[in-house]
Amino acid sequence: MPQPKPTKFEKVYVETPVDTDGDGKRDLIAVYIKRPLVSHPVPAVYVANPYMLHCNEDWYTLYDVNTNIKAYPTQDIDEKDIQYTYVPKVLDHRPIHGEVDENRMPEPTPDQYECISDLYDHLIDRGYAAVFSAGLGTKGSDGLTLTGSHEEILAFQSVIDWLNGNALAFTNREDGIQIKAHWCNGNVAMSARSYLGTMAIGVATTGVPGLKTIIPEAGISNWYEYYRHNGLTLPAMDWQGDDLDILARYCFSRALDPQDYPTIQSRFEKSQKQLQEQEDRESANYNRFWDERNYLKHVDNIQASIFVIQGLNDWNVKPDQGIRLFEAMQAQGKECMMLLHRGQHIYTYHLEGAPTLRLIDAWLDHYLKGIENGIEKGPRIYVENNLDQKQWDTYTVWPPVKDRFFEFHHPEATFMDDLSLSVYDRKEKNTKAWLDQLVTEKNAFSYRLPVQSIQTTSLFSGRAKIRFRAKINQPTAILSAMLVDHGKQCRLTPELDGDENQHFMFKQEKNPSDYFVITRAWMNAQNRSCNYKKEAIDPDTFYTYEMEFVSNDYRIEAHHTLVLILYGMDVDQTQLPYTKTQITIEKDSIELFLPIKATD
Repeated sequence: MPQPKPTKFEKVYVETPVDTDGDGKRDLIAVYIKRPLVSHPVPAVYVANPYMLHCNEDWYTLYDVNTNIKAYPTQDIDEKDIQYTYVPKVLDHRPIHGEVDENRMPEPTPDQYECISDLYDHLIDRGYAAVFSAGLGTKGSDGLTLTGSHEEILAFQSVIDWLNGNALAFTNREDGIQIKAHWCNGNVAMSARSYLGTMAIGVATTGVPGLKTIIPEAGISNWYEYYRHNGLTLPAMDWQGDDLDILARYCFSRALDPQDYPTIQSRFEKSQKQLQEQEDRESANYNRFWDERNYLKHVDNIQASIFVIQGLNDWNVKPDQGIRLFEAMQAQGKECMMLLHRGQHIYTYHLEGAPTLRLIDAWLDHYLKGIENGIEKGPRIYVENNLDQKQWDTYTVWPPVKDRFFEFHHPEATFMDDLSLSVYDRKEKNTKAWLDQLVTEKNAFSYRLPVQSIQTTSLFSGRAKIRFRAKINQPTAILSAMLVDHGKQCRLTPELDGDENQHFMFKQEKNPSDYFVITRAWMNAQNRSCNYKKEAIDPDTFYTYEMEFVSNDYRIEAHHTLVLILYGMDVDQTQLPYTKTQITIEKDSIELFLPIKATD
């Protein structure tokens, strides 16, 4: 086995353009560097990792989701009222009192600075430097955790500026001894998963010079669609009650330093109250707070290429977070590639048969080293096939399937959004039993409509949309929809057979299952026109509702049935109100737009 190449480890404090802790000075953030021991400048792969220096595990307390949805009178909110504009503060640079060439230190053990995955040791061996920063409000740095904010993005951007000679860095937070990144050739990539990949997307939207490419894996491109959805609080599946202020509190690792925390505690507590007010759990409307955290609005600023990696069974960071980013890049003719795998919120470097690591190597070699290896001329999209996980389908454009329009002749249908009519127990949280009942049994809390009997194996690939008219006997309601593959089959699961960090495949069911939920959609009935304002509901009036489903790529076997289910609250995703709501679907009003085609 080849020996790792010699490296050196350094720590610096990069000066940011923001002052989030209000002390009148530019915030400094600690940056850790592991780089090859070579005499020539090298490109850098940079990870912005707010989790890096441990987190406040005891502070992760979720909100209670067993609450009613608040009803509102019609709101007079204009689109311009919810648009965010950043107003920068003019701040002096910190004084410089000297300069050194390096600031070496022993490399910490992985449990001390948590550098995510083994990808970076692999990249260092291939001639890249690895750069890690935990960012504002983390242990050893200045500032506050203001998750997803423009200030957070600017702070992480400053590391790229420093790597390109356009920002200051120091050996510590007090002495003003400057240090420059003379070892970096100015070509920088950002990568990693989840919140870390999210920061790569945010920084890319600044158009910062030197950032040549990003590889976000399950990164958030729009924070509203992570914690909210069409006027509902709707965070990651299995994390109901989560919200942005909780994540900011969790990542505020300055609290783990007993000397530092008392100096910032009151300012941190004030910022927490501001986050709670501005995120607005009560209305769950899109507003300026969420507009600030919608990076998709700024794709036109992106100068870097983007390689999106996303799990199609990831109901934490849902597939549309990566897919909508790719679509926006594709629409503007920007350089982009996308890999969609069958996993959940995981890395796929060690997935048997996956091209992930090979593509990452070629992508970085091309965009950071200038190697003409043809990666930018190959397939734009790689998708792991759900009928054969060793097969990777390739597409040139997304979505690869055009929408088909389905309209139905159906009677007027009424169901009750009443959790007591189901098997669900609020204390036991038996979500699987609820889902089985919803999908496989005739019940009073949903309306089921067969969409298509699948005669030959068919590909569902893209984003479906539903339109229908409904009458609701309450001043507000949750509306949900589900598309389900019905038919017995031993399906591929997202469960791992093996070790994510060594070698694995996805498990196949040993016994045939009856169904698979392909995708879901949700909305607050009062947000029928847009996600930023509520409209009153007249209980005697049918209104038109339109929802987009979460994107997917999924092959349906022959002799199965594609089924639509309309229902109210979703115990996997939404709040769980006690209100009993009658929902009536108008006769012949359901219309579906489905990206589906036969493949045989």
